[in-house]
Amino acid sequence: MKATTVVKAAVSIAILGTALAGCGGTPERDCTNVPGAVVGGVAGGAVGSQFGSGRGRDVAIGAGAATGAVVGSNVGC
Repeated sequence: MKATTVVKAAVSIAILGTALAGCGGTPERDCTNVPGAVVGGVAGGAVGSQFGSGRGRDVAIGAGAATGAVVGSNVGC
């Protein structure tokens, strides 16, 4: 495994872990952060584009964008 792949994976895990740390607890009200979802989706897609090639890269981009949007929509709620 190349060192750049390991670094990309470590950075992605650190970013996701930091983002998910703010998702603890139960929200007391229905809260949707639309700007957060958009920013999270774009950031997740950018991180996903760093992995794989061909069809695998497309899947990674989609998964990253979806995960980022979910996490981003819950920030601040």
